[in-house]
Amino acid sequence: MLIKPDIGERSITLPTGRLDIAVEEAAWPLDALCDFAARENPKRGFLVVSRVLGRHLPATPQMMRRSVRDLAARLPTDLPGPVMVVGLAETAVCLGQTLHEELRAATARDDIYFVHSTRQRLDHPLLCRFEEPHSHASAHLIYRPNLVSPRSLILVDDEISTGTTLVNLAEALIGAWPSVEAILVATLTDWSAGRDWRTRMPRSATTVSLLRGRLEWIQGTRTTCDATFDTVATSLGQMAAHRNFGRLGIVAPLAPQPTTALPDITAPLRIVGTGEFTYLPFRLAETLVEAGHDVVVQATSRSPARLGAAMKNKLCFSDNYGTGVPNYLYNAVRDGRATWIAHETGTATIDPALVAELDATLIGWAA
Repeated sequence: MLIKPDIGERSITLPTGRLDIAVEEAAWPLDALCDFAARENPKRGFLVVSRVLGRHLPATPQMMRRSVRDLAARLPTDLPGPVMVVGLAETAVCLGQTLHEELRAATARDDIYFVHSTRQRLDHPLLCRFEEPHSHASAHLIYRPNLVSPRSLILVDDEISTGTTLVNLAEALIGAWPSVEAILVATLTDWSAGRDWRTRMPRSATTVSLLRGRLEWIQGTRTTCDATFDTVATSLGQMAAHRNFGRLGIVAPLAPQPTTALPDITAPLRIVGTGEFTYLPFRLAETLVEAGHDVVVQATSRSPARLGAAMKNKLCFSDNYGTGVPNYLYNAVRDGRATWIAHETGTATIDPALVAELDATLIGWAA
């Protein structure tokens, strides 16, 4: 049941401007779900920084699982099937895939599938392409799953601000799958109260979230947009070797076992996912917690954020997907935790500077 929050309105001053927020309904407290930071992005100067995604801030797999389970509990169980859960890269890949897992377990239905958007080019037929206009990496690809066309879509993102990306995604998917009857959007935080984006959806759409409210951005200092930013925004990787961990559609949840032999664990552990490869590192972390280990999860990102607010420190290194786009890891320091970097792209693709900075061990899922 949604509860009335006790924080009322809040203003957050960032180097790039000011956020005015108001929480209207919440199942989780605001400060348990997210923090905020400034983007190095001329299109949008702020970033909602989740505390439960295991991306920019370290999170325990227990907290990640609990948030997704609570979100999944808000989904209707009688959507017309087949149902396709669609996670948005890169931030909501693990969120969407875990939601798919939870929904299948809760309903015992075998007609609930999963696919996620990607910024990697594969040797496989494309289903559609859409744009995330405000993003540092605007282009998204969705490959054609070898599955029957869905009648229901569950679109999963970590947060909603204007809803424009979801409208673009829904229009692209309906163009490819006109048999879709129902669209449901699942998100951790929905800041779009008072906006009309649902009226622009190609099918009637409903939204579920752990927190709903309003967000207004007052632009201050604006990052200058140049040709370099535009190049980065449209950069796509090329995966010559690829295992289907979700980009080509899956039916049943995947097992977490890597192909690399795991080293002995003698200290608290940090598992760092890389880019879009986040679900299996999270599942590995869960299995290690169940075995009695202390584990947190983080992931690298293409998102260029400024230091300050939620971002306490920042590492910059080369992209393991070979796009030439800088990658970042936030809020990860040598703090007594051992670090494993989990990847799908091969040991040679991981920047040695990142490995050295974290004194990390590489854990791979070979193609």
